[in-house]
Amino acid sequence: PLAGPAPVGYGYPQPFGYPAYGYPGPPGMGQLAPYHWPPHMKSAAQSSMADDGVSVQVSEKFLMRNDYCQTYIDTGCRPQNYIRDLDYANRYSEYPKIERLIKLKDEILAKRATPGMGLKCDLKEFDLSSLGTKFDVILVDPPWEEYQTRVCGMYVPQEDLSTWTMDELRQLKVGEIADTQSFCFLWCGESHLEHGRELLKRWGFRRVEDICWVKTNRNAKLDVDGKVERPTLMYGDTSILQRTKEQCLVGVKGTLKRSVDTHFIHANCDVDLIMEEEKEFGSTQKPTELYESIEHFCLGRRRLELFGLDRNLRDGWLTLGRGLTTSNWNKAVFLSWFEGDARWPEVKDYRGGKLLGSNAEIESLRPKS
Repeated sequence: PLAGPAPVGYGYPQPFGYPAYGYPGPPGMGQLAPYHWPPHMKSAAQSSMADDGVSVQVSEKFLMRNDYCQTYIDTGCRPQNYIRDLDYANRYSEYPKIERLIKLKDEILAKRATPGMGLKCDLKEFDLSSLGTKFDVILVDPPWEEYQTRVCGMYVPQEDLSTWTMDELRQLKVGEIADTQSFCFLWCGESHLEHGRELLKRWGFRRVEDICWVKTNRNAKLDVDGKVERPTLMYGDTSILQRTKEQCLVGVKGTLKRSVDTHFIHANCDVDLIMEEEKEFGSTQKPTELYESIEHFCLGRRRLELFGLDRNLRDGWLTLGRGLTTSNWNKAVFLSWFEGDARWPEVKDYRGGKLLGSNAEIESLRPKS
């Protein structure tokens, strides 16, 4: 047999003659299927697969290879568990320019981030316009019906799963507190994409991107057979596939061009895919990587999160939600942090200016297209 690790999702599209020669494609992991390779093709198959470093066994009748989809069926371990360099801190270790860019941006963000503020309030009754300012970024994770359905009404500690209806979400005045040029990031769970698109349009935003959180389960509990436990409550009668992702819609208000509005946006510093471990059963917590992507992308400093909990409190953000246990909101102090037009490097702390700022090295390193 030929030795070597099998890369994730690797396929073999027709270089060996099948299906044109009437030979089926490779089976799943551990499956055996008749191939009856012609003599002139067996050596070609062995040579090509060896060059690719794929673990295979070729004979007159059988071919075996790794298949992470079959591994998922057998064990419950998801294929995305085997993707390398998922850790955000090490993701760009082989791309020194991008790694340097992210480091420079993070240094400025740390110095320009306003102290985190939170306001405990019921958003069904609270007047968002009373905050006294417009915002550059608004992050929303609504209490979708899906979140409660996943757990069939069970109590989940440190979670507020009280569902809002679409009519109630439509009444949120998100568009009124969004500045002329601004962004809305809207989590839609697994089954509320159409509702999310409707809300963005209602609030005055144009959808421009989808960010997808693909959930790994490397740390999942194992049953007595050594297989991953799969909570059946998370999948309703309408689910035809195992759900391992959630999506966040990105909407823009106003007209922004990446080649012109470089004072406000730095495009393509991050990707639209987040690979992170699935949270514990019933949790609605989202990956913190989204905050980092937002902060790298949008240079506006006035950031608001709605429906937040204590875990969402973060420097550089104002967090509103009924689930907060404390409030440190001070309108006068908050507004004072954004007075004037100064930005980095003219100002090197969090006091003053609505924009983050940049420097010559960042401008030379960041993607321009």
